[in-house]
Amino acid sequence: MVTLTRNIRFSLTRTLDRDATLATPRGNTQAGWPSMDTLAGSAWDATIEIRGIPDQRTGYLIGIDQVDRAVRTKSIPKLLEAHTAGECTAAFVARTILETAGPELTHGIHAVEVGVEPKTRWRVESGDMSMILIQRRYEFSASHRLHLPDLDDAANEALFGKCSNPNGHGHNYEVEVQIATSDVTTPLSILAVDAVVDSVLIDRFDHKHLNLDVDDFKDCVPSVENITSRCVELLRGPLSALRADSELHAVKVWETPRTACTVLA
Repeated sequence: MVTLTRNIRFSLTRTLDRDATLATPRGNTQAGWPSMDTLAGSAWDATIEIRGIPDQRTGYLIGIDQVDRAVRTKSIPKLLEAHTAGECTAAFVARTILETAGPELTHGIHAVEVGVEPKTRWRVESGDMSMILIQRRYEFSASHRLHLPDLDDAANEALFGKCSNPNGHGHNYEVEVQIATSDVTTPLSILAVDAVVDSVLIDRFDHKHLNLDVDDFKDCVPSVENITSRCVELLRGPLSALRADSELHAVKVWETPRTACTVLA
């Protein structure tokens, strides 16, 4: 079983009508098609996720041209119509791609993630299309030291390597907060989510020494695993309190671009 993803970019902010838009050349599809012909507008980014067993002869799960064609011929026309009518929420875009492109493929779509801002994504899975997973990234800078107080310096160095440096070291952490919410007429406010994360998490940890300046890691090592678990503990209640139909799903923390931890809520 493998998961194949295909990224497709498109603009729905147009000065042309739907039919004229669909007739435009498909030139730089890396930048997106339909392309944006206004200086201000929304450029969408969709990731199509397909799961299955590859064909033994070709090694293919599915040809990416089939995915592109299904989205461009089935999904884009409907999205352009909805955009003209002012009905294009992120959840609507994700669900429309799943519902219209999925039946055209030899392997059905497992999930669709869409985004406009580069650090915010909305995910819809085929198993429960009434639920939206909002994924939004934040960042903070902090220092820490990995060590156990009952071990001497030599034993700590043997266990944690250079991360046990007595003076500590720093990271630019990235935090992805994932919130599960029902698809209702009024979407969950991203501004409200930002306010919670800023006050509960970022203000707490940003530019702090995690061993010395906060009490969160007095009794545990501030590893990326423990930092992520603590983020879940801090955010679960305040985010779930924003709306009755929303709750924290998971938190993912990148300590470096190559090292990250995810903890389900």
